[in-house]
Amino acid sequence: MGGVNASGGFDYQLWEGLARLPAWLANPAFEGMIFEGLEDIEARFFAPHAANGRVLERLQAKSGALLPADVRAVMKDLQTFEKSYPQVARVQALVTPHVPPTLTWLARDAARVRKARPFYMPFADVAAASDEKLLQDMSKEFGAELGAFVAGHVDVIERPLLDRDGAVAAFATALARAFPQLQAWAQNAERAFTALETLGRAKLGSLLPRAALVEIMTKELGAFVPDAPVVVHVRSDRNGSDETAIEIDASAFSGGDAGFPETSVWAEFLLAPLDRTARWLRAHDISRVKLGGSYRISTALALGWALRSATGFELEIPTRDGGWTTDDRGAPDLAAGWRMNDVGALAGQRLVVTIGVLRDPAADVANQIGTASMLSAYLDAPITTAAMAQASVGALRLKIAEAAARLRPEGIDLYFAGPAALAVALGHRWNALPSTRLHEFVAADRKYVETAVLG
Repeated sequence: MGGVNASGGFDYQLWEGLARLPAWLANPAFEGMIFEGLEDIEARFFAPHAANGRVLERLQAKSGALLPADVRAVMKDLQTFEKSYPQVARVQALVTPHVPPTLTWLARDAARVRKARPFYMPFADVAAASDEKLLQDMSKEFGAELGAFVAGHVDVIERPLLDRDGAVAAFATALARAFPQLQAWAQNAERAFTALETLGRAKLGSLLPRAALVEIMTKELGAFVPDAPVVVHVRSDRNGSDETAIEIDASAFSGGDAGFPETSVWAEFLLAPLDRTARWLRAHDISRVKLGGSYRISTALALGWALRSATGFELEIPTRDGGWTTDDRGAPDLAAGWRMNDVGALAGQRLVVTIGVLRDPAADVANQIGTASMLSAYLDAPITTAAMAQASVGALRLKIAEAAARLRPEGIDLYFAGPAALAVALGHRWNALPSTRLHEFVAADRKYVETAVLG
């Protein structure tokens, strides 16, 4: 293939990886990177919606003057990787100073695949969404099979061949863009670049873990990423992407005209990704999590339950007026306004629980299921503080746990009408209780439907 000498080729590969590193580090899911030494760069990311919980970004950095045959050979190599390791690489890319003149159209949208495959949907069918002319051009250039692969999996990026000063400048620019809050980056960027460059050369072919990269950046910059909680962002749509957060795709669980899916779908496509997220966070000693996004009640309860207090998590829960933290414990008297009954019997071996804030769902539930044997809790005032929320959750859980211990149900049916933030907080404290079936109210039908099962 066209190329420069091995030293120059590796410089291009190394500098390309370092220019991308700040943006990768801004993503909390970034786990580390490898300089393979054969022009390959591999970045690893946690991805809750991937079957094995991880995806790769793979780049081939070619510093030489490529011919069309060289480009074709690279595409074949990338296709071979995909066939050997299907649905492991979220995106693969060819990075080169200049695409051959007859193939410049390949690089006209340098992040085409990357934008179409956000981490919350890492293996979307990009080829199916590609415009017809692009597919025709790909097939004409590479043949039908290889052309379809390139359309669906490969970005082509033109990056001018930099000297070292240019590489340092590119790194500094990327650093300022990824971490604009840093004050020390400008004068110390070259020191950080040099230390990272030395590490990359010394550890050729080995994983450079996030922790080692952050340690170098912190030492050489004098300051690095502020000590902020990891953000878990729950999406109710599939618009855009936020690569500064771990994203959960809950768009299929948002109700509306599509309704709510079967319980098995909740288990596979929401509870399982949430469980992977919780396990990953614990494995990385992350116990404080900031939540973001928008979600329905069942998703809120599932989110809090996946990151529950019994497994070591504390949460920052967004509200319309700011946020609640789950470690803001409130005095029990803050929950004095709740009205709760003492349930005397089960309904078909199950404990029925209704909880309402400003709207009491008990009557609707009784009419639908045909029994008044339920534990009902109602608050006729808004919950305005984190302390009040935590006191309320504590009182609710205690009442439910007492009823469960006395009546020994096979499971719980939970009907909740209130703010999603309180649902998250309740799920967060839903510990040591029987398996719980959640329900969501469908306003158009004036009835509840089963959704997820916790436990």
